[in-house]
Amino acid sequence: MSTLQDQVQPAAAEETTPSPSAAEELCGRLFGQALDAAELFNVYFGIELGLYRSLSEDGSATPAELAERTGHDARYVREWLAQQAVAGLLTANGDDPSSAVFSLAEGVRETLVDEVSPFYVGGLAYLPPAVGRAFPSLVAAFHTGEGVPYSAYGAEAVTAQEALNRPAYENSLIDEWLPQVPDIQARLADTSHPARVADLGAGVGWSSIRLAEAFPHIRVDGYDLDEESIARGRRYVAERGVAGQVDLEVADITQPLPRDGYDLAVFFECLHDLPHPVAALEAARRALAPGGSVIVMEENVAEHFTAPGDEVERFMAAAGTVWCVPQGRPDAGSEVVGPLAIRPAVMRQLAEAAGFTTVEILPIEHPFWRFYRLEG
Repeated sequence: MSTLQDQVQPAAAEETTPSPSAAEELCGRLFGQALDAAELFNVYFGIELGLYRSLSEDGSATPAELAERTGHDARYVREWLAQQAVAGLLTANGDDPSSAVFSLAEGVRETLVDEVSPFYVGGLAYLPPAVGRAFPSLVAAFHTGEGVPYSAYGAEAVTAQEALNRPAYENSLIDEWLPQVPDIQARLADTSHPARVADLGAGVGWSSIRLAEAFPHIRVDGYDLDEESIARGRRYVAERGVAGQVDLEVADITQPLPRDGYDLAVFFECLHDLPHPVAALEAARRALAPGGSVIVMEENVAEHFTAPGDEVERFMAAAGTVWCVPQGRPDAGSEVVGPLAIRPAVMRQLAEAAGFTTVEILPIEHPFWRFYRLEG
């Protein structure tokens, strides 16, 4: 008589398949990355051409209706709608893409239409076009060792940068981050002696704007070297009604700042990009009023080099080669750190070299960023 084990073993053996080789797994992974990149370009079309926004604000549409509403070619719009439905970002009511009615899938409005949603990630779609614009210079830089200036990445770079960080400034800066430094929060709230803030590497100024809106009596000076970012930021400042509080100025923050006497200076995710980070920290320290502090928001990478790394490490490592390090190398004698290496130990070294005596990691939880307070 056969046992149950005898009966099961042959079937189990027949169902066993060999494990994929390392080459097969890598082949599948790289195909998936190519697929993701191609779909991300289509997300760019949806944002830049206003297609998602029209479907969100004006409602579902056939290809012909969406093309007429947005002023785009109907054939291309039909192809895009079909692609988006296949990718799962849209739903299609109908079997024929030329006449089906397309709608936003659940979650798309929050992630790709509403720029101030905490889930908005539309800025990611602007990274491939920006890097593509600079790519010949990036390839050449590997031979020459030269840098690739931010301006080489085009207007998409500014859009990507502002879109990626704006949701955090809009939703977290005032209500989540500042409460973790109550004495600084109290200083900003003091109306008897209005505080002055330096926003260093301010980009288009969304962080400056949010600080001014939350504390209507303070003065915020935002400094950035990119002229396009400052031009856009000045428009945003006017639109948000804080022109009397916020001044955005083109300036090299690795040099002595145009003004001083600041109660607070902030570097929001920019120190690792700078060609001379110690000089920038020193300039900030010298511009502080007595008792002033510097807050640095930097990448939340592992405390030690880890290979292979998790998804955050992988993103930072990739950004280092195509974005951050090349942009920090146009200056002679560049000491750019890059996003993967801005670890707590390195941050302490930079701060101490700039003359700070105290470096504190703030208890602010975030998957991408780590926060430091520098004093002394």
